[in-house]
Amino acid sequence: MTEVRHEDVAAYALGLLSEEEKTAFEHHLAGCGSCAAEVGSFTAMGELIKGVHPDDLLPSPPDPQVESVLVRRAVVERRRRRFHRTFMTAAACLVVAAGIFLAGSSLTGGPNPDSIHSPARALLMTGRTYAATDPATGVSSVIGLEDKGWGTHVALELKGVKGPLQCRLTAVGDDGRSEVVASWGVPDKGYGVPGSPDPMLLHGGTSLPQDELNHFTIQTSDGRMLATITV
Repeated sequence: MTEVRHEDVAAYALGLLSEEEKTAFEHHLAGCGSCAAEVGSFTAMGELIKGVHPDDLLPSPPDPQVESVLVRRAVVERRRRRFHRTFMTAAACLVVAAGIFLAGSSLTGGPNPDSIHSPARALLMTGRTYAATDPATGVSSVIGLEDKGWGTHVALELKGVKGPLQCRLTAVGDDGRSEVVASWGVPDKGYGVPGSPDPMLLHGGTSLPQDELNHFTIQTSDGRMLATITV
């Protein structure tokens, strides 16, 4: 009787089992709900890697001393199955590891979610960035820019500011035209300071195209300048 193992679900989904193994595994599927549920997932994953031929990833060709064509094919087939099983196991480990990380972050509090998943953080990672620290106020800021059909998408990271304050970010063009990008309130504890180390993150937009921007200003509601970022 052919031995059936749960980990054969990947080989089954990718069509790598022999007819005898396939028949035995289908009998197993009829009584194993977990394997049946995984077949669809592995089939979808198989579509992603179907362009990768296992022979291209094998470390070496079959032993030249193997004369029988049938034996040589069997060796190659075993190598292919071993490769696919290793690939699927590694992929599954990555998924599990990611799940453990996210679950751990949610249980332990972890970093400020806005500092990881916000549109502002994404733009600061992928857009064109400019940084400045004002020596007088100690406020440090990073601006991220992205061209849009309507103008420029703007992200701001702000540190070294204590509240309470009402602030605004203003974009200034080469021709002197200015537009308020965003406004916000700084709580008493502040942002990016001892006791409150997380930066403030926000994003907004201006109709000024990126190639016409000259600088940005960060001011309080009463007009006090906190920082200027030249672009």
